[in-house]
Amino acid sequence: MFQSKKYIASRHGQSSPNRYEYLQQLAHEYTSTNDIEAKQQVLANLANFAYDPGNYDWLWDINVVDLFLDALDNDDILLQEFGLGGLANICLEPRHQYYIVSDPKYIKAISRYICSRPNNATNNTILNALTTLLLLLNSQTQEVILTEELKQGLIQLRTDVKYTTISRMAGLFLHDYYQE
Repeated sequence: MFQSKKYIASRHGQSSPNRYEYLQQLAHEYTSTNDIEAKQQVLANLANFAYDPGNYDWLWDINVVDLFLDALDNDDILLQEFGLGGLANICLEPRHQYYIVSDPKYIKAISRYICSRPNNATNNTILNALTTLLLLLNSQTQEVILTEELKQGLIQLRTDVKYTTISRMAGLFLHDYYQE
């Protein structure tokens, strides 16, 4: 998944378009448009760019993590899904990880998709929430993330045989972190 900076730089080449400017344009378009379909498309693109470690510095400079986090409070289910997908892609980068876990409201916003499962949440949204929390977990963040409320939400997800991928992932989460 992760490559050396030298390898990544060789893939991007010297003649590639200015990605930083392009990412700035995407972020600006997201914040300035009222067209929900345009917002969905832009946030999905930003989430895809968040997968590439070569973009982490630029995404940090543009504050894209805030766009992902803000999308969690949006009524649109695709914006929620793409916001969590972006968080799952970017949360291993140390600055972004620290930013996300530094404010309990962000962990609570992510955990909400597991604990109270909004009726409109897609399977991908729930999987992205599970993935993000798993990737954020370390010895310093366990106290903030591993709550009793999360445990109860995971138990509910584990028993949901309708969605086996979610059920299995919740079961592994419980096994690894709650010894259930």
